[in-house]
Amino acid sequence: MMGVRFKFLVGVFVLVSGLFALDFALPEVTPELKTNAREFFDDECKGCHRWARKFAAPPMHDNAAQYESNPQELVQYLMHPTPKHPEEWPAMDITPLTEPQAKMMTAWLLYLLKNPDDQTRPK
Repeated sequence: MMGVRFKFLVGVFVLVSGLFALDFALPEVTPELKTNAREFFDDECKGCHRWARKFAAPPMHDNAAQYESNPQELVQYLMHPTPKHPEEWPAMDITPLTEPQAKMMTAWLLYLLKNPDDQTRPK
């Protein structure tokens, strides 16, 4: 009896999780989004991150590439940052991003992976 109940609850969880996943969408990368994201990067990220080299934190290119196949995970990480490699890097000292901010940054960072010559790409 317990096995059937457990399977039912797992099934409900999977169904509900799938419904929420259907609502996930990143914003379109427009010139305005690129400008806003670059300004956010300069204000909040540039102190520690560079695009292609280690600085006070891992290269942003490498960070974004980890999430290329799962952008929703990057959005969640930016909203709830937790140390990924505490033995190598200090925890980010940032205020968690709002969902719109996290989606904007995720859309822009993933766009930059595919468009490395874009004018808004950080150095």
